[in-house]
Amino acid sequence: MTRPILFLLSGLLLPACVGMEESNELGITQQELAIFGYQASNTNSATDPNTSADSYVTLNAGEGVMIGTCGITGSAFSGDTLLRLYNPSAIDVTSNDDSCNGYGSKMSYTPSVSGSYMVRAGCYSSGTCSGTVAISRRKAAPSAFSVSNTNNAQVNTFNQQYSFAAGDVIRASTCSVNAAGATASGDTYLRLYRNDGGVFTQVMTNDTAATGSCGTAAEIIYQVPTAGYYQTRVGCSANTACSGNLAVYVE
Repeated sequence: MTRPILFLLSGLLLPACVGMEESNELGITQQELAIFGYQASNTNSATDPNTSADSYVTLNAGEGVMIGTCGITGSAFSGDTLLRLYNPSAIDVTSNDDSCNGYGSKMSYTPSVSGSYMVRAGCYSSGTCSGTVAISRRKAAPSAFSVSNTNNAQVNTFNQQYSFAAGDVIRASTCSVNAAGATASGDTYLRLYRNDGGVFTQVMTNDTAATGSCGTAAEIIYQVPTAGYYQTRVGCSANTACSGNLAVYVE
């Protein structure tokens, strides 16, 4: 059987990486886009290098990432996909089969060493499948919060601010199912503001995540129209108390 052909939506082989790095006093952006599509069969659960689809991505030590055919902006799957991640020493460090609906795959991993990691995409057992693999990079370590009497995240909130590039998709979440590192205790509430020179304009708000088994956890997914600083504000529904960890990713 011939080796599957990787493509980047347009049918071309994925380039090494498209990268951007920006540092400032309010946050650090470290984003490298790596999205590829594949079709495969008889991959022996993504262990056969001759029938699986491989692609490389640079990861940084301590950087939390989610890699999947589901649950990430731009991802997709048909059939029962299976993903594996190999470190620079070619060691299989993590894998996932059934993260979404029993068929889609999503791995969560925080590297201990920087370098070029290989994503191997295949199908469960000897099945046939296809998918689009997307990678989501965490902006920083999850931020712990504990607040109360926030009037739906309008006062007494826990605030975090980051810079984003135009076109970035922000995932700000307290839902552990959708965002690795996120947690919620109580009914959390999120608001997202754009900072225009100290003038804050609300661009999105959420009380309960729309997707996933998130319970009362909140999640905002927002595509940035204009580069700049954006501030997340974490609170609780009505004037209750809540706590947890806020995770912010770029997809």
